[in-house]
Amino acid sequence: MAATAERTEHKKNEAAAPQRLLGAGPRRWRWLALGAALMALGAAAVAAALGQVDQRSGMVAAAQDLPAGHVLAQDDLQVVEIAGGEEVAAIPAGRLGSLVGQTVQTPIGKNALIAPGDVGTGAEHPNADEAVVGASLAGNQVPSSLQAGAQVALVITVSATIDDQTPSGEDASAGAQGTPAPPPPAEPISARVQTVTPPGEGSGRQATRVELVVDASDAEVVARAASADALTVVEVAGGER
Repeated sequence: MAATAERTEHKKNEAAAPQRLLGAGPRRWRWLALGAALMALGAAAVAAALGQVDQRSGMVAAAQDLPAGHVLAQDDLQVVEIAGGEEVAAIPAGRLGSLVGQTVQTPIGKNALIAPGDVGTGAEHPNADEAVVGASLAGNQVPSSLQAGAQVALVITVSATIDDQTPSGEDASAGAQGTPAPPPPAEPISARVQTVTPPGEGSGRQATRVELVVDASDAEVVARAASADALTVVEVAGGER
């Protein structure tokens, strides 16, 4: 009886003692450590992503209104910080010093970013005996590889020197007032490309916008031809036709 009571008491003590699962402690700490590592990695990834979103780039902008033909000085330029600057067609701040002494090719407003095509050497800006003519040209009127500074020959395909349209029923060789239209130039006109804007840039137009530097004496003929869609640009090597 005493032995039975002793065994019964021993079993009660065993039942009352806390049960411990083998390996539960170390395994729990391993999971906690893994969770902490994942949280730290996630925080680092978020910080890196936010840093990229807020990344800013220094770009060169005009410190004042700059007219075409103006020679740039240090005081004409400033650096502005913009987000996503690597996707903007503007001159980075690191090149600011190289712009001093260059010539403004097209008017630039105050605080406007300066694009590479907005400035150039003095030779790219028209001289006193030159003029700049703009033309919107179709794909078959201008080489797709044309770039600013290229020497070109301008071919006028039909007469385009009459102010008014020829009235219906009249001789196509006469103007609205009966004045015979002069024939197109027998020889191509030499010119220099000042700027080229490919299709789709700016207003979404389909034509290529080209600014041409020509002799002042040829400016009117070239302008009329461009207006009449009768102008073709041919790129030549070394300025020779």
